[in-house]
Amino acid sequence: MMEIHSGRGRILAVDVGTGTQDILLYDPARVAENNLKLVLPSQTQILARRISKLEEDLLITGGTMGGGPVSMAIRRHLKKGFRVVMTEDAAKTVRDDLSHVREEGIEIITDAEAADIDLTSVEAMDVDLEMLFEIISDAGEETPETIGVSVQDHGFEQGKSDRKFRFEKIAEMLDSDATLTDFLFEKPPAYYTRMNSVIKHVQRSFSGKVFVVDSKFAAISGVLHDTSARPCLCVDVGNGHTMAAVVGEGGRLDSVFEHHTHSLTRERLTDYIVRLADGKVTNEEVYSDHGHGCHIKNAPGIGRIEKILVTGPNRGLLSGCGLPIEFARPFGDVMMTGTVGIIDLIKNHTT
Repeated sequence: MMEIHSGRGRILAVDVGTGTQDILLYDPARVAENNLKLVLPSQTQILARRISKLEEDLLITGGTMGGGPVSMAIRRHLKKGFRVVMTEDAAKTVRDDLSHVREEGIEIITDAEAADIDLTSVEAMDVDLEMLFEIISDAGEETPETIGVSVQDHGFEQGKSDRKFRFEKIAEMLDSDATLTDFLFEKPPAYYTRMNSVIKHVQRSFSGKVFVVDSKFAAISGVLHDTSARPCLCVDVGNGHTMAAVVGEGGRLDSVFEHHTHSLTRERLTDYIVRLADGKVTNEEVYSDHGHGCHIKNAPGIGRIEKILVTGPNRGLLSGCGLPIEFARPFGDVMMTGTVGIIDLIKNHTT
């Protein structure tokens, strides 16, 4: 088991999902369960609700954030006959390829041009640091020394499917013997537009260290918090996506599978994860099934898996599947899986 009480400084971990943002202010001097925890609507939900209440032309500034609800709200606003004007970085929230954004009827301008436009405006962001720091202050807590944020970022390469590109990069990492800590960035590669936007936004008002990691790998890290069993089969059944990963010694990622949760049944997911451990799933199979993909570097076999741990809001999908699964609850709270994963990755990175 990883020991998180190492005496290092306070860490604010924010796990950004489509529905919620899960927040943990970790203080190494406290018992784990006594740390400040919050589950709030995600910023894409908050901004979508704000846009849905407007009956006028709209300017959206800020950075690249998670789409989903906010992108749908923007499209509904256009259908009502209102203008939607977005700065370039904000527009990548809708699509990374700005030519496709323009085709939807959205006007794209520079930040300098936005300063001269007199329209009702909202700011796109994955993390509202001002709001979080106000909550922390009002609760009488000290501000953190480090901030870690997880978001799902497919990455972007012009003319390439985001699903294919995402798994190309994951495959490259696995083939280089990557551990989970290698997915944590202070300076993300340029093709991770959303991660870079998070770093840029947080650093505007925070002078400490800032880290970012893909939300799925944060969840896998959190699943492992209470166990040293290896190889371990970890499954995160999220609202949008499901990831399964086989993790070997030293946090080495041996294989990764990712699909859309709504496309999976108990039987299909069980079959996929058994074959993942056995090395019998291909990337082409998953992609053709409208999933993201699969990459296998090493397959220990399902019979050699020491433990199968499951988390995520839809973890019940694997209840009664016939496998000896256990539900992960780091810090005693399944909703904190991603945030605890972020903290563990940061602590491994700085050790």
